[in-house]
This record gives sequence, C-alpha cells and structure tokens, in this order.
Amino acid sequence: MSCPASGYATGVRCQRYPGGNGRGRYQGKWLGAQPQGYGVRKSGRGLVYEGQWHGGQRHGYGTLRREESSGGAVRIYVGHWREDKRSGEGKQFYPDGSVYFGQWLEDKRSGHGILWQADGGIYIGEWQLDRFHGRGVLFAANGNRYVGQFAEGCKSGAGVYYHGRNGQRIQRGFWSRDICKSSLMPLLPD
Repeated sequence: MSCPASGYATGVRCQRYPGGNGRGRYQGKWLGAQPQGYGVRKSGRGLVYEGQWHGGQRHGYGTLRREESSGGAVRIYVGHWREDKRSGEGKQFYPDGSVYFGQWLEDKRSGHGILWQADGGIYIGEWQLDRFHGRGVLFAANGNRYVGQFAEGCKSGAGVYYHGRNGQRIQRGFWSRDICKSSLMPLLPD
C-alpha cells in the first residue's frame, strides 16, 4: 500500500503514522481527522485491520490478521467490533490451533459460543468474561462428555457426565469447581 501525499481531511486518503518501527499506515475513508467508514490500518509490527471504522476506532465488521515475514498472513479475528473492541459475533483463531466462534462483549467471550480446542475437545454453551459460565456441553478428546452447569470456567452445579465414547456409564450429580460432590451412577450388569 503506497501513501501519496494528500492535504484533504475528509474523503479517501492514506496517512503514515509512527508505530512499531515507524512503518504504520492507514488507507481508507476519513471524516475530518479520523478514519471513518472502510479502511485498512497496518501497524509497524505486522498487524493489519481491514474493515469498518467510526470516530477513529474499529467499529462494525472487520478482520485482524498478522503478516508474516515469509509473505503469508495469519488470521487472528474475523467479526464485529465496537469502539475498538471485539463485540458482537466473531471468530477468533488462537496460536495453539484452537478456534472460538460466538458472541463477544468488550474483547471477552460472553454469550453463546463454541470452542474447538487444539487437543480435540469441544465446548458448546454459554460464556461470561472469557470463561465457560451457564449451561453447556463439554466434549473431551477421549470421548467423555459433561452436560450441565458451569461457573467461572469449571463444572459447577447440576450435570450429567457420560463416561466413554458410547456413554456406557452415566453419572448424574452435583459439581463444584470441577469436583463431583455427590452423584448417582448405576452399576453395570455382570
């Protein structure tokens, strides 16, 4: 992206700014002295945001990615923004290979969402402040699953734990901070 000199404050233009190693720039629509509408901002550290702006902040739909020195790009987040924070529906790609798709509020996973974990586990359910919180289902990579209540990222409250891929053993109980405090588990016939 090249930045020709421009003396216009409103309209489409490109502007360089200090950032990282001094290579930061924004190219897109402006309103007065702030990005407004569609634009692309690249930081000196290789972060690129392409999407909607309002009042100089990421606001609306946009994509955040990191450009690699090899020339490739790694997606970080695709979705909605509000006042420079992930808010609304979006998809986050984590360095370990995990992926979250769901609702966000002020840069925190909050509302309903799905997390595909790098180890093969999956969580589908409610979130609050970046943690499992409310009703949800947690599928472990080994085939076990828990269906029930979560609080602050832990199994907490009433739930059912299915042991084994086919749910051969079913444990109904009450959990507190991932520890089963009381449960019923029928005996398997001989």
